[in-house]
Amino acid sequence: MLGPHVLFGLVLAFLVQADITKDHDPRLKTAVILDTPTTGASTTPEGRTFLKLARIDGTTGSQIVEVIGNNYTLVPYPNDAWNSWNGSTDSQADSEVKYVSANAQRIGPDGRLWVIDSGSLAKFPNSSKLISFNVTTNEVDRVYYLGNITTTEGSIDDVRFNGKHAYLTEYTVGSIIVLDLETGYARRVLREHKSTVALMPLSAEGQFMRDSATGLLKYIHADQLEVSPDGKHFYYQPGIGYMWRIETKYLNEALHNDTTADLLPNYVEPFSLTPSTGGTAIDAEGNVYYSDGDRQEIRYIAPNGTTNLLVCDSRLLWVDAMWIDTQQRLWMCASQLNHGDLFMQPNNESNTIKRPIYVYTIEIGHSPSPLDHA
Repeated sequence: MLGPHVLFGLVLAFLVQADITKDHDPRLKTAVILDTPTTGASTTPEGRTFLKLARIDGTTGSQIVEVIGNNYTLVPYPNDAWNSWNGSTDSQADSEVKYVSANAQRIGPDGRLWVIDSGSLAKFPNSSKLISFNVTTNEVDRVYYLGNITTTEGSIDDVRFNGKHAYLTEYTVGSIIVLDLETGYARRVLREHKSTVALMPLSAEGQFMRDSATGLLKYIHADQLEVSPDGKHFYYQPGIGYMWRIETKYLNEALHNDTTADLLPNYVEPFSLTPSTGGTAIDAEGNVYYSDGDRQEIRYIAPNGTTNLLVCDSRLLWVDAMWIDTQQRLWMCASQLNHGDLFMQPNNESNTIKRPIYVYTIEIGHSPSPLDHA
């Protein structure tokens, strides 16, 4: 028979173990483990995995990589040359054929890998670009230079597709860019509209974020974006949340019609009262998934606007751009972005990122939108 002290010890051990695991959802599975924060994963139907590495921890090196093997070897994609940018020595010509400041990557509905490079427009006017790679040959398919659209005050953030059109968010001023993928013609719309401008500073773990360089509160304008599976609606929001939508027919028409472009604010409507958000994804049923940076939650919004909780887990710290693969799994990169050197840290530390960095998956029972990616 166990004595009272032994029983107390067992109960205490149980309580401690329960406290350790109570906020760790067993549905989360580890997909990738690495030393450098990543703000976005994407996969091909054949199982290749690509990452955008966010150099927010003082490290340098490749920005776009492919994950090879079970030991998570990171290989520069498509090669070392594209990942060899040096802002001190490289020229304008170099900025057109290298990642200057890659901000996102994703497999598109055409099966190509698309990379968004926000560039460094103050010094390199043609460095802002959207690049597509043929993942079979690992060669450049096409480059869309967007420096004349974003100008020195704007920075492109991410991209989504809808037939021959692509939509990009621009986060430093707040606007949407509509691009004709066939002709390469692009136009910036909804500049500084209430739907593209952040009303409040970015927040994470319950605190407003401050720029490490200036000490000022950090505002991230037009950021997350998705297109409904039927191609009818474009969803978008600033980093702090408040999701809006507009019918894509108006965006497409505004590309070549000044009058429609001027009238776009009349067609914008509120969609969901989302919180400060790291990233989003959309499935084939039109559910929009978003990460809550303050609560370490992933929620999803049904097409009718109702919101449900998918998972809450303390490990999901600043999940950035998410991804749904063909195995009906949601990929979540726990980037710890708010702990990086972009933002002020406690005690004037340069960053408080804890390694290793994890990319998690969770089964959601839904396939990716075929309009979103292959």
